[in-house]
Amino acid sequence: MSEKTVIQRYLTALGDQDWAALEKVYAPDVTMYAPTAWGVKGVEFLLKFCQEIHRAHPGIRVVLHDEFYSADGTRAAFRFALHWHNTGPYFGHAATGERGSSIEQHTVRIEGGRIVEQVVGVSTLGLHFLQKEAWGVAYVADAADPAPEIVSAPRAAEAGRP
Repeated sequence: MSEKTVIQRYLTALGDQDWAALEKVYAPDVTMYAPTAWGVKGVEFLLKFCQEIHRAHPGIRVVLHDEFYSADGTRAAFRFALHWHNTGPYFGHAATGERGSSIEQHTVRIEGGRIVEQVVGVSTLGLHFLQKEAWGVAYVADAADPAPEIVSAPRAAEAGRP
């Protein structure tokens, strides 16, 4: 059997609630950019966040669907699904009994085999809708992407088009 990739180790540790393994996947000063926490630094926050997800959704299932790496191995993108049922409290918010699946895309920067930056993108908002609407968790309203621009196209109005 071949060795697991960084992303496979991350999702296996997340799904298995293996906090020691999860901590080893992240650099101590990792930065996360997510809808509910933009630019948060430190592995301690990420571990607490993941533990709260499991506390709120006992039995949550994590399934990796795609993963891609840059040629030099310093960047990765992946897509996975979370199958959840909210039966526990989440950061002090009462359980709602809601259930569903969420599909997420993440990009990460990797240094020395560890994740140093993680940007979270969510394509189905079931879990995040629950966090925002039922629990009133604040979302980032205006956030700049942490990566430099590769290509930028002018808005139609700025290019002289209606």
